[in-house]
Amino acid sequence: MAHYPPTHLVLEQDISLLVSGYHFHVLNPTTGDLLQSTATFADDVLEKLRKSGPIRCVAVDAKRAHITTTGDDKKLKVWSSVTDNLQLVNERELPKKPTEVSFTQDGQTIVVSDKFGDVFSYPLHPEPLSMSSSEQASTSKRGSLTSHENPSNGTLILGHASMLTTFLLTPDERYIVTADRDEHIRVSWYPQGYNIERYCLGHEKFVSALHIPSFQPSTLVSGGGDPMLKVWDWMSGKLLASINVFPTVEPYIKVKAPKRRRGGSDGDGDGEGEGGEGEQKKGKGRGRRNRGKGKGKNKEEAREDSADVEEAEATEPKANEEHGDSPMPDAAAQDPGKGDTQASSAAPEEVLVFVAHRISSVDRGKHGRFIIFNAVGATALFYTALPAEGKSNMPVHTVEFGVPVSDFTVGPNGDVWALLDAEWSDPPSAEKPQFVRLLTWDGATLSEATSSDSKLLASLNSNCLVPATPEDLKALDLYSDLSSMPKNVDPEHDPLIRDTLSEAAAVDLDTDGKGLTQRELGRLKKKKALLAKIQEKEQQKRGASEVAETQAEAGREVKRTRSESGEGDGKDKEAVYEEDVEMK
Repeated sequence: MAHYPPTHLVLEQDISLLVSGYHFHVLNPTTGDLLQSTATFADDVLEKLRKSGPIRCVAVDAKRAHITTTGDDKKLKVWSSVTDNLQLVNERELPKKPTEVSFTQDGQTIVVSDKFGDVFSYPLHPEPLSMSSSEQASTSKRGSLTSHENPSNGTLILGHASMLTTFLLTPDERYIVTADRDEHIRVSWYPQGYNIERYCLGHEKFVSALHIPSFQPSTLVSGGGDPMLKVWDWMSGKLLASINVFPTVEPYIKVKAPKRRRGGSDGDGDGEGEGGEGEQKKGKGRGRRNRGKGKGKNKEEAREDSADVEEAEATEPKANEEHGDSPMPDAAAQDPGKGDTQASSAAPEEVLVFVAHRISSVDRGKHGRFIIFNAVGATALFYTALPAEGKSNMPVHTVEFGVPVSDFTVGPNGDVWALLDAEWSDPPSAEKPQFVRLLTWDGATLSEATSSDSKLLASLNSNCLVPATPEDLKALDLYSDLSSMPKNVDPEHDPLIRDTLSEAAAVDLDTDGKGLTQRELGRLKKKKALLAKIQEKEQQKRGASEVAETQAEAGREVKRTRSESGEGDGKDKEAVYEEDVEMK
């Protein structure tokens, strides 16, 4: 029986929390005892958890009293961990699928970013509504500044013009640092996010990971699709150093992304309402074509239409259109000498994509200060010295595991805990899979502990396993960032288009449409029409692919026939040559 690979590990002095699929477990970090687990709930509650899908984001407050989780069901759940049994304190609906969640230091506010480019804050305990539920349903749930509906009355902090990938609060909580899929890093005031303090500009591809070292709070380390990590003075926006990591990481990226079709979306529609800059720069024709559509609408409706609908309308890139992020090609996949051209065009292809997943740091005192990071689909963990200003040629070291690293955590004492997709290999290893590995330091060298008496490590690898079916693992989609982070992706891989259209498909106009306003009903009909259009295009593409495969097979058959009759062909050519000589 397969198991969910662990995806998050929180390590503190008095609590450890591990996420596996749609469950999380709370352990004693000293004894390894399993204190609390959602896997021990009653069957009816377990079924609800299973239907809610895998946990995507998790956070623990500073007092270890509350845990918050979010997932694909767009529910913000707050759990109490101070009692013997976990208790669900409250549950709220989020406007869009989340990308990051965090507690403020006082534990009274939860900050959530989403795929639509917005950051909201929510109180730990929901405020009681001043109107009845019927009145709430009959009025608009949209704020004047939000880019989409806000069903739980969250407070908008800020918004980006494209998908917001991650954020963090500075140690003094005066600022919030956000990153998006359009290469931007923004430093804004918190909670007055409309005041932008600074941009850290220099990335040429998406930014997917941010980190501020606790021992050097004026420094920001960022990474994403570029072949290097960048070190910033985030307050001034000055780039201090760049570390070229891709040459070291590339050999260890074993999970590849499916090659994108020519008709993929440009990816600039993720929340790019209000005339998002990426859309206008890279889709000038689209802007002219839709110039008259916004007349008579307010800004809110214009952003709504451009973000919810138009990113799925034009999926064919122009011949002269500048493309955004592109995957780093795999040399083997681009070898023109391998196979028949037509056959290769019909066969599924994969490309190598670099996505920095998490960045952390460790202060080793006299041995130095180090940056630690992992990449999506890579079978190793990487570390390098934190460079001083102006120094960029820093060596990057590796700790290899043979299976992909899904995440990692630095413990309070500096040890590194790596989470692995231990059952990824095909065929699976005969040995008992180890989903969590412990790495320790020896001076300035990080390596796996050869012999460890850690009770916590043993418990993580034995008491926290959650069985998973192939369908469960497919829903987990552990390596989805390889397709969703780069731009110019297919509609079915674009997170915003996929989420928007899947929501529309789940609504029945005859039954669920009765409580909607005319505007909301019109938007829903547009989305359903776009969904039908995309599905029709996909069917046509599949049909064309089948025809291409049939033609390729026929071509190979002709080649085999000619090869078998090669001797006769040689004699015919010789006779033709002799005839030409006689004529001359």
